[in-house]
Amino acid sequence: MTDPSLADRAVGSVLGLALGDALGAPFEFRRAREIPSPIPAFKLPWMDLPPGSTTDDTAMARNLARSMAASDGLDPEDLVGRHLAWFRSDPPDVGNLTRRVLSRVAAGTAAEDAARMVWEERGPEVSAGNGSVMYCGPLGVAYANRPVELLELAPRLSALTHWDERCRTAVLAVTLAVAALVRGEPPEGAVTAAVETVVGRPGGEELEYLVGEAGRARPIDGPDQGFCLFTAGIALQAAYEGEGFEEGLRRVVSLGGDTDTNAAAGGALLGAIAGRSGLPVAWFGRLADRDGVESEAEALVPLAARR
Repeated sequence: MTDPSLADRAVGSVLGLALGDALGAPFEFRRAREIPSPIPAFKLPWMDLPPGSTTDDTAMARNLARSMAASDGLDPEDLVGRHLAWFRSDPPDVGNLTRRVLSRVAAGTAAEDAARMVWEERGPEVSAGNGSVMYCGPLGVAYANRPVELLELAPRLSALTHWDERCRTAVLAVTLAVAALVRGEPPEGAVTAAVETVVGRPGGEELEYLVGEAGRARPIDGPDQGFCLFTAGIALQAAYEGEGFEEGLRRVVSLGGDTDTNAAAGGALLGAIAGRSGLPVAWFGRLADRDGVESEAEALVPLAARR
């Protein structure tokens, strides 16, 4: 029988990702000094869509959740098919690297080959975007009690769209932390263990630094704001420091930069800590397609409980 507390945390993580995305969307790409204080949560539109609308972060996370529920775990081919169908539906927002990769996939190139080709063409300086970090949370949920499998699956998930090794490191760290939090481990220990696991990987030492200094000694609202390690670092920082769900996400957004993505990753972690029962009722009431997101999250609970 599934432990209800695990189910609560699993659903909370997926919903937390969507809530963070929707909270940050209206302030995307602003400098910190341009973010209003207090933040008008769920009161402003995004791209002419109503308050509470979500971006490509949640769209791709939902693709991942649906795919894993239907495939009994991560099936890269099935997931890429869902990403491609979504891409062909002309969504309002698609990340630059993701767009380049899925355009090649649509033309017949295998996803990992397309991601590698885009990385080689653009070079590492501009190829470590946060587009795989933003939606990876459900992978950590599904493998909450099988974290060893994430050592292979998390980097593979990233490489479907973001080939750079730093992206793979960021996705591995975030999914390991999500898995530990869904299992019920203390936040400080969950984040510390995740960072220790990746510290020897490309970008691992920088990520360790950013968990302490993102948004402080290292601003995250400048020209390189879409860097994968910024997103992973600020999300892990929020979880490590024990901020509450609402307080933590408001602070993440207040730092500016890629606010929707940073808050989506942070929401996946903070949502696992708070659980479904601990999410702000007022925020949830404004979330677009909240019932659909919650239903998809609930479908991951059997995978999360599997050992």
